[in-house]
Amino acid sequence: MRLDAVGLHLSSGDGTIERHWPFAELRAVAPPRTGAPLRLTCATDADARLRLSDAVFAASLRQQAPQLFQTGLARPNVRRNAGIIVLLLLLLALFLWQGLPRLTAPIARLIPLAWEQDIGLAFRTRLLGGARICEGKAGAAALSRLTGRLGAATALPPTLSVVIVDRGMVNAFALPGGHIVIFRGLLAKAKSADEVAAVLAHEIGHVAQRHPTQMALRVMGIGMLGELLSGDGSGLAELAGEIGGTLLLLSYSRDMERQADAYGQDLLRRADLSTNAMARFFARLRGAKKSAERNALTGYFSSHPPLGERIAATDKDEGGQPALDAEAWRDLQAICN
Repeated sequence: MRLDAVGLHLSSGDGTIERHWPFAELRAVAPPRTGAPLRLTCATDADARLRLSDAVFAASLRQQAPQLFQTGLARPNVRRNAGIIVLLLLLLALFLWQGLPRLTAPIARLIPLAWEQDIGLAFRTRLLGGARICEGKAGAAALSRLTGRLGAATALPPTLSVVIVDRGMVNAFALPGGHIVIFRGLLAKAKSADEVAAVLAHEIGHVAQRHPTQMALRVMGIGMLGELLSGDGSGLAELAGEIGGTLLLLSYSRDMERQADAYGQDLLRRADLSTNAMARFFARLRGAKKSAERNALTGYFSSHPPLGERIAATDKDEGGQPALDAEAWRDLQAICN
């Protein structure tokens, strides 16, 4: 072995080996360790291996090819690979942040209604788990009356499926295919059927704008991207399914919430119901004195625009017919009993 101006020259006395490895093409097979032989190969002769134990020769080689003795991010190929990985992750994050949301809206409009209903039912089953769906006869009749009144004022196909779930949190949400879930806690906190009708109209606004389907597509899109990147996305796809319901609840943009508010207000007017009920609900929430009540109620509005903005955008007209009579309202509140 000898070093020349541009590389490492290897030759055997009988002439059977005659190689020249340029310094720039030399590679360390394993990171160098003190007291251990240095194992080398060459990018242009990848099957060959050189075991170098001469410390003096290694010191001379270090002067000509310092990259062989670098470790971690100091190694050029490690820095290059790390840079590529970081760039790919940034591009992926940019796509998930901007590209995927922009694609889901037009795709959602192309999905057949029957598929949407199946997707929504699957999400509802996964999200609710073993939670009891309340089916009190009188309360179910009152809910059907309220849903029918709002549904008749929409241009949507007759696919709304509204259920009350026996959970104390103050919440309601829409799922793909017209599935809407209202928690018992919201019925308990509402002061009138008009407030429940306002919340329901807002959720119907999400259905009309296909917002739940867009969010479902985003969740499934993340799973498919994981499969493309890893070659086996089963774990990510399963995780996406597990957290999908939560994403549907928390990830609506504020623009989506504004669209649902506007649609809900218009729907209440078309159904001849009070458009001021939601404003009263917002004002009561903002002016709540007890922190416990405030915390319970704000769960429903955590991802929504500021309450002051929503109150200002709400119709203050006190007109409209009551959503339910007093007896039907009591029946609805007692639907889980």
